[in-house]
Amino acid sequence: MVTSADAARHGADTLLWFRTPAQVWEEALPLGTGRLGAMAFGGVDRELLQLNDDRLWTGGPMRPPHGDPTAVARARRLALAGDAAGADALLRTIQGPDTARYLPLADLWLDVRLVGRDGTSGAYRRRLDLGTGVQTVSYRVGDVGVQREAVCHPGLHVLAWRVRAEGGNAVEVAVRLENALGGNGFGGGDVTGLSGVAGMAYAVAAVVERDGPDAVTVYVATEAGYRGPDTEPERDPAECARLATARAEQARWLGWARLRAEAVAAHRELFDRVRLDLGQAPDLPTDERITRADPGLAALLFHFGRYLLITSSRPGTLPANLQGIWNPHVEPPWRGNYTLNINLPMNYWPAEVTGLPECHEPLLEFVERLATHGQLVAKALYAAPGWTAHHNSDPWCLATPVGEGTGDPAWANWPMAGAWLCLHLWQHFEFGGDLDWLRERAWPVIRGAAEFCAAWLIEHEGGLTTAPSTSPENHYLDAAGQPAAVGVGATMDLALTWELFRCLAAAAEALGLTGDEVVARADALLCRLPAPPLGARGQLLEWAAELPDAEPGHRHVSHLVGLYPGQRIDPVRTPALAAAARRALLARGDAGTGWSLAWKTALWARLGDRDRAAELLAQFLADATVRSGQGGVYRNLFCAHPPFQIDGNFGITAAIAEMLVQGHPGELRLLPALPRAWPRGSVLGLRAPGGVTVDLAWDDGELTTVVVHGLRSPIAVRYRDHLARLGPGGHQVLDGRLTGLS
Repeated sequence: MVTSADAARHGADTLLWFRTPAQVWEEALPLGTGRLGAMAFGGVDRELLQLNDDRLWTGGPMRPPHGDPTAVARARRLALAGDAAGADALLRTIQGPDTARYLPLADLWLDVRLVGRDGTSGAYRRRLDLGTGVQTVSYRVGDVGVQREAVCHPGLHVLAWRVRAEGGNAVEVAVRLENALGGNGFGGGDVTGLSGVAGMAYAVAAVVERDGPDAVTVYVATEAGYRGPDTEPERDPAECARLATARAEQARWLGWARLRAEAVAAHRELFDRVRLDLGQAPDLPTDERITRADPGLAALLFHFGRYLLITSSRPGTLPANLQGIWNPHVEPPWRGNYTLNINLPMNYWPAEVTGLPECHEPLLEFVERLATHGQLVAKALYAAPGWTAHHNSDPWCLATPVGEGTGDPAWANWPMAGAWLCLHLWQHFEFGGDLDWLRERAWPVIRGAAEFCAAWLIEHEGGLTTAPSTSPENHYLDAAGQPAAVGVGATMDLALTWELFRCLAAAAEALGLTGDEVVARADALLCRLPAPPLGARGQLLEWAAELPDAEPGHRHVSHLVGLYPGQRIDPVRTPALAAAARRALLARGDAGTGWSLAWKTALWARLGDRDRAAELLAQFLADATVRSGQGGVYRNLFCAHPPFQIDGNFGITAAIAEMLVQGHPGELRLLPALPRAWPRGSVLGLRAPGGVTVDLAWDDGELTTVVVHGLRSPIAVRYRDHLARLGPGGHQVLDGRLTGLS
């Protein structure tokens, strides 16, 4: 049951609640362990829990790549000569198969009946407490109160659901499992199960435990046949059924009270590290707050993003995909895969800054495995050293271009994924400072990606560039006025190369490996990388030349990756480039899908423009159910691409953090883009590179108190025109003018 301590600890800014059950999937409430995912609808007589297992995919281990490096060489010559169509045709010849699909596991139906009570229900409320991870449904049947709770145990990867009636009234629960994959039922006694084969074996087991006449608990465990990217999956559904049943029985042995306590404690250990308070939130249902455009909803959105990362990405699980771990579709949008040109990196933008480095681990491990396959691809397709990956991947660590000859190179033939993903490895070290981890795990991967990028650069017109080159998912107009994707020197290519080479040099210095041959090569090339190109209006260009946009308001802003999340463009250190980036962002416009709005919010925050950042945040929070084909949020705060994509939820959480604290090389910036709608508030626990944790409070729009914890090396702290320099220390307190209080 929800305790008074729960309610006191977490207020309206950590609580989603509604007065009615969910009518559609986008109104249901997500629960998860990183592996097991559930969407709870909250029906009265019949509860639906739509279940997923993050390992249930189609497909199998990646086939050895087959390609012709001479095709890429010919495509390069054509791109340099301005023949985009010819280069396009050649790039399609090296495309491999599409990614696997992420599949739904089952629908768990729970029919609830109070014995001898057939009255209508009332006083209905369903809630999701983001601070505890507990989902609650309460209502009355006649004069009898009923309360249901659901919670996920991340150690067992088990969902526990419990119903209890007041006054000792008898309650009965009937369990039924269905799915769209053709599964078969199994079980006996108080075990209900479903298993089958959909490219790999899978199973779900539900164990029912009665605790007196007035309470019933159902323990649910899932299993899928994925055994790693290089291993054929388990094909025997009986084996999956055995494993799922054993874990459900283990949960029953643990018991409801202990399981709930352990689950809440494990959740809070992560969630309570950061707390954002923007003032008193209205005591209104979440859907009504969305309709009213409540500015304080930003705090709930921020906490929701952290909650989703905790529940969809835990150590030992797969990374969160386009749907996190929640997907009801046999044919999910975009296959539910890992889209590497923005969406997967965006999923993990909040991991380090909002105090969830453990939740970063599934991505970091995935990149290590992807690099192994990427070495084969670099050699087979490009005759290049190091490793590469492209636009799409999946748990099998697919690294080849997808499309099998039909994919538009605008999204298929983009070999820069390794460079972007390696920035996450470096960021994890910057925040955590674990030299052994950097040396043993991150360094070989970063070095390999840099080795490929060094080989991918070519000499052209007295400088360095990339060709053939694309700017993800965007097109320009060629000389005949036709959309084209393949060109020379897309700004994103060179921006990511700059960021990667910078990280390589810093990692080499930290490890004492500055004499490494790849480091020396990258250092020499870094000095020769061209400056970001500028157009006639002083705007940052997307390609090396000023080309007309096929879609001026395109959702991607790939050419601005050096501004955010990168470090090359900075309002303080490189104000001219920042001004050029601002012009480019204005030219692209504010409209966009959900994740695009999140990226633009972060970009405006990085530029220190609080009004533009606030406007984009407001657009992100718009009610997607009344916006035709545009971004926004659904009634459960899920991001609408549309349809649902989780990357926007993670991206906007990082963007809100960016409004409050920014970590730059050697400098910490406080409240750089504080919206006017947040005149009073506080945030505890935001992190920055160098092991820094920051607590802030502000009033009437002015910084009042700063507490800096755990600084490992000297840093400058900036707030408006105030600047302080701090040395290493465990606990340093400053006032709003950045002068010492102690």
